[in-house]
Amino acid sequence: MRVLLKANNEPARAQPAPEGGAKGLLDAFAVADSPLVALVLLAGLPVLAAAWALLSPAHVLSRTMTWDLLFNLAGAWNLHFAHIPHVDFHEPVGQLNFLLTAAGFHFVGPSPRATLVGMTIVAAVLFAAACFAAWRRLPLLPAAVFVLFCSLLVLMPANVGEAPNAYSFAMSYNRYCWSTLCVLALILFLPPRNGRNGDVADILIAGGLLLAMFYLKITYFVVGLAALAPALALCPHVRARWIGWTVMGLVVAANAVAPYNHAYLLDLWAVAQGGGVRDKLSLQLMQYFTNSAEPAIYVAGLAVAIWVWWRGYASLRLPVAAAYLIGSGAALLSQNAQTGGIPPAMVVAFLLYDAIRQRFAGERFDGAMVALLILLAFPISYIGTSTLSLVAYHYNAGSEKAVRVVDRTNLKGLAVPVEEDGLLADFAAGNVGYPLLNRSRAVYSQFELSPFEYVETILEAADLLTGRRYPRGGVAVLDQVNPLPFVLGWPPPRGENLWQDPTKPVRPAEQFFAEVDYVLIPKFSTKSPSTKAITRAYMPYLNEHFRRVEESPSWFLLSRGNRIDQ
Repeated sequence: MRVLLKANNEPARAQPAPEGGAKGLLDAFAVADSPLVALVLLAGLPVLAAAWALLSPAHVLSRTMTWDLLFNLAGAWNLHFAHIPHVDFHEPVGQLNFLLTAAGFHFVGPSPRATLVGMTIVAAVLFAAACFAAWRRLPLLPAAVFVLFCSLLVLMPANVGEAPNAYSFAMSYNRYCWSTLCVLALILFLPPRNGRNGDVADILIAGGLLLAMFYLKITYFVVGLAALAPALALCPHVRARWIGWTVMGLVVAANAVAPYNHAYLLDLWAVAQGGGVRDKLSLQLMQYFTNSAEPAIYVAGLAVAIWVWWRGYASLRLPVAAAYLIGSGAALLSQNAQTGGIPPAMVVAFLLYDAIRQRFAGERFDGAMVALLILLAFPISYIGTSTLSLVAYHYNAGSEKAVRVVDRTNLKGLAVPVEEDGLLADFAAGNVGYPLLNRSRAVYSQFELSPFEYVETILEAADLLTGRRYPRGGVAVLDQVNPLPFVLGWPPPRGENLWQDPTKPVRPAEQFFAEVDYVLIPKFSTKSPSTKAITRAYMPYLNEHFRRVEESPSWFLLSRGNRIDQ
């Protein structure tokens, strides 16, 4: 058997000519090299179908954490009015997620559908990056699986680790970053195949992915940048161009600490100081091992990688890469509001796939083919979850049964599950009390709102402010999110935390209310501790500069004296 020497100094076995029949066809897809056009077509058609399933329904359906969807729209609305992130409004999440939704405003106008446009833009960019990376490294079948895995992870309308029908569009930046990290890991830890040029393109793509993660969520950027160290030490294709990789790493690191990013870093530091970093190991372990089967799969994958290296079938880069991807993925998971799912661990399956393929290249060993197909079952399971989520979303979002579809304001087209009864209905019937506000203190109900109830309260607030008595002005909402400027189409006031949380620093009242003419205090909030904390902090200022002018079933409305038409 003839042995070739790769440019990365790792041995590669010559590929046999494909046999005829079904086995030959399987070899051609699973073992042999393939043209880039074939990969784009094989993976691109399902991705187009997925994008159609997401974009084609008449409504944008949100079943949970609807206020997080409105948080995204509120951030994009600030950018739409040329507000400077981390200066005119404050948030530890990077601005790219909001920029994507703001770009959607240019295609579909100010509406919830702009979020879906942003998701589609990310999917298109990562599809192109994943195609190029996988084409250089994998045969057609595993390459197509990898591209589909990364692309559908972005387009899925539910969070990783949650039920496929938990449509929220919340924390979409996590899905973007998981997918981005997977593409980066394949580039760093899997050498390209013989004759596949493009090392410089790999470096440029990796740099772009790192920059994207920095402006999405910095924890992913740190993990991605740190991955350069083991790659430079153990991966021959990275060492062969160590100057280019080092320069790229230094450039993205210098960008991270550049003066124009200091405001972003200060927002991050303020949240870290306020307890935003989850550093309780016991709590993290309990969360990680809630579903014991999932960690067992990761541990088994790492054990197999170590065994393959120990038997001499692969270099040390395989177990080191596996350990890094699983360990860093678990660390990222501990800082996310999700209970399971570490997508970069699936890259280990592709690393093992390549090791087994090379070990038995040129040999007639059917067991190796079975092992290769079994390895693909793990990322395919993720693809199945994403597909199920998209298919079910397409069906449910296209139906008007059991949903409340908003028909006015910039929320037009948003759909939430309808509820016959709920907290607000009980309030209207007099079955529950409501909080009382006076000049000294506020008392709040401990009930939290469902998506249906939340949307009802937001529309109620919009109706309250669009009455003839209230001229257009700046609006503040003392809840986790302030979506009213976007909902009404009014300019957003500067100086607020985009997401109000006890871990966020309380902005000086003079800054927070500088452009605020109306203050809405919810009787029923999405998170009562946040509402209580911020109301108590600002009560002295509110007592001095605002007066209560109106009350609705869900809100107390405060206004500056000169903002009411007499």
